[in-house]
Amino acid sequence: MNTKADIELKHFSQDREAFFFACDKLENSGQWDLGALGPMAVYFEADLFAVALQVMSIDGVFETPEAEVLNAMFDTSYTPRELGELYESAAPVATAYAKEDEESALTLLAQIDPAVRDQYRDLLLKACDVIAVSDGEAEKSERMLIAALREALA
Repeated sequence: MNTKADIELKHFSQDREAFFFACDKLENSGQWDLGALGPMAVYFEADLFAVALQVMSIDGVFETPEAEVLNAMFDTSYTPRELGELYESAAPVATAYAKEDEESALTLLAQIDPAVRDQYRDLLLKACDVIAVSDGEAEKSERMLIAALREALA
């Protein structure tokens, strides 16, 4: 992992912790439909993971530095090969999910707490930035995907 990725990862981890603290508060106050949606942190962790996997897949190669960063972000232990297999097995669902669910997750949060929605939007974009710089410099395809995501989530 390079220095830039280390710095981005540290910021992501701090923001992730703050977001999950906000999730706990919303869930404990009864503002989150735990029965229908499950634990709020689990819901958004899955969303974050799907988006990160989508960014990793954009250049068609799952590299060791990307896997290391993803594992650090989500406390997992995937190899690049396993991530590629995971993505391939879930590609149709992951692609649809990445395009539809980011917006629905944000819409859902906006209905509950607009400030937490903005916090999550920023966390999504930060996750993308961490993955993009994990192997040195963000490639053009990664930059284009992140720019499109920024525009869609603005």
